[in-house]
Amino acid sequence: MTEEPSINPFTKAHFDFDSLPFLTNPYKQLNLQSVGLGLIHLPSAEGYTFTHSHAEQEEVYIVVQGKGTILIDGKLIPIERGDCVRVSPSAKRALKADEENALLVICAGGVVAGYPKNSNSRYLIDDGIPDYDDIPPWYEGNPEVAAKNAKLKERMLKSRAKRQQSEEG
Repeated sequence: MTEEPSINPFTKAHFDFDSLPFLTNPYKQLNLQSVGLGLIHLPSAEGYTFTHSHAEQEEVYIVVQGKGTILIDGKLIPIERGDCVRVSPSAKRALKADEENALLVICAGGVVAGYPKNSNSRYLIDDGIPDYDDIPPWYEGNPEVAAKNAKLKERMLKSRAKRQQSEEG
């Protein structure tokens, strides 16, 4: 009889919810294997500057603290502490904290087999599809946000081209 190698039955990590950055991905700290997880901390009146969707991952947004808005396929939905919102993979989404309250949200998603696709990925499920040209209504017409998103898009396209080159070469 062969024995399976000993696998640690748990991983613990501590996060200071009061001083989290905008997005914290505990994938590596928790050694996650089949749960995509994001800790989202938005200061009051701050929000995503673009929408995103996924190829396969369904997500659940769990509001731990504060109030705000989630934008799903153009619909603004108010959210507050205790709300849980399921979002289908193809739906475009973005979050914003309300004017007086910071927003703390846990985003969880199941991971289908074969992820991450890129071994160097910062995320366990790397099927996110950012739409840097789709600026949420709270930042529409803001030239600084448009410029920031343009830089992010350029960086993503350069990274994608570099990755394709290395895969072909």
